[in-house]
Amino acid sequence: MTNLSIDELFSVKDKTVVITGGSRGIGEMMAAAFLQNGASVVISSRKAEACDAAAARLADTYGGSCVSLPADLSGLEGIDSFVERLGAEVTKVDVLINNAGASWGAPIEEFPESGWDKVMDTNVKGPFFVTQRLLPLLEAAATPEDPARVINIGSIDGLRPPTFQTYSYGPSKAALHALTMQL
Repeated sequence: MTNLSIDELFSVKDKTVVITGGSRGIGEMMAAAFLQNGASVVISSRKAEACDAAAARLADTYGGSCVSLPADLSGLEGIDSFVERLGAEVTKVDVLINNAGASWGAPIEEFPESGWDKVMDTNVKGPFFVTQRLLPLLEAAATPEDPARVINIGSIDGLRPPTFQTYSYGPSKAALHALTMQL
């Protein structure tokens, strides 16, 4: 058995990482960490200007390649456009992080179907179809010794009732947890 150092065992150097919802919050923090450790990163966000600014800021701060591919990943049209544009940028995806998410708050008596659908489409449908559509790029990166990885970002609210009146958020994250186990 070969003794590997921590750096060798957990290295992301020269890996291609795709992070949905990568322009702010935890997505941006993950992008920064991957860039600091030698990965090439592609981030996506619904807001093109914010996505472009975050990618430029991350590349300037941490070096390496950080590509902005803005997209609405709550529906197949946006997902397919994203996947097509991603395929023009990269030949493989070593790590896919499905981090994009949405929430909606309203009293139960006023909670709209549009809010329910937006959350479910972004938090459940999006990760499934992004993963499905990226299978060829994930398979291109994978070897028996070093498989590609898919990381779905869930929430404690998928395990317990939330504090706020976000009636679709907890069920969407519980569904994402179940989807992750299914996949």
